[in-house]
Amino acid sequence: MSVDLVGSTAFKASKKHSEPQNGSPSPAWVDEFRTFYKDFPLAVTTAYELVVKAFGEELLGEASNRPLVWKTIGDEIIFCGRVNSVEHTAASVSAFLKALEQYSKRLEADDKPLRLKGAGWLAAFPAPNISIAVTSDPITGQSEAAAMPSENTEEFERAADDAPSRFDFLGKGIDTGFRIAKNASEDRFVASVQLGYVLARAAAKKKFPHAFGYHGREALKGVVDGAPYPVISVDTERSEIKSKLKSREAALTGDTNVQAHALCDFLETFMEVANIDRPCLGEGQEAWGSGWPESYHRYEAAFKEHLDIDNANVRQVADAVDPDVPNDNSLDDAKSFLGELVPSPEESSNVVPADGDDSTS
Repeated sequence: MSVDLVGSTAFKASKKHSEPQNGSPSPAWVDEFRTFYKDFPLAVTTAYELVVKAFGEELLGEASNRPLVWKTIGDEIIFCGRVNSVEHTAASVSAFLKALEQYSKRLEADDKPLRLKGAGWLAAFPAPNISIAVTSDPITGQSEAAAMPSENTEEFERAADDAPSRFDFLGKGIDTGFRIAKNASEDRFVASVQLGYVLARAAAKKKFPHAFGYHGREALKGVVDGAPYPVISVDTERSEIKSKLKSREAALTGDTNVQAHALCDFLETFMEVANIDRPCLGEGQEAWGSGWPESYHRYEAAFKEHLDIDNANVRQVADAVDPDVPNDNSLDDAKSFLGELVPSPEESSNVVPADGDDSTS
């Protein structure tokens, strides 16, 4: 999930905010951004704790599995985390939306010409997306890499979950997320097709109490080969009067609210047509239908092939060290080896025992 400051360029360029204030040696905009980088992640954590508590026993095991900061890019903070169920996904996004609302109200109360917009997406690991350990120092990075779990293991993926800022994440799921974020606005949290599908499922189960929007389809560079991609949103309008205006405009034009079950059906069909894997979370295969995603089957086959090659190499090394059929010199080698361990009778008689020791070995 990403949060971006709207109006930040004009804010930094304005004369009022480009000069020091309140005894600080830095321009006013610097202090505002420092506060944002520090306080917004805290707001997400606090909101997540409240949302998980409201879910009750259903999410007790996810209390510490909150969204974490992955990286910052300019005016944007990007969070990530492993989601293990429809309910956990709904709780993570709900907490993020609550943090957006609370921090935006704070900016308004301080009369700051800044607002927030957000976006969210899902990406499957270790396929078709990948985690890569990164370091800023090539020298110390070697020791860090040595301490890192082996790639293509669950331990490696867990390490990425626990400390995402030490990793980069690459793949078409990540690329899609950055592409859809351009459609976000102050009153519209945009979601990828896969995230929208999971949130719609959650809403149908009364686990996600937010309204959806559908804004047609739009071609996005590098996404589903340039085919028109659905623009899905969650309503984040915080102004009561603006919400009333939108509601009355919808009544005037005949627009109806997007129903969760209808959105879910549409997105499921779109994923099938566009060859997008339907998301399969941690509940198990039975919760998501008759089959695992195609990317999982491809990765499983490739992983088994990799494992077979590794096992063959291990057997080859083992056979070279300890062959099943001795070679012509193996018996002589064995006699020589034993001779080093057990001296001949002549050699044994020449061994001088240590003082006060009657042993001859």
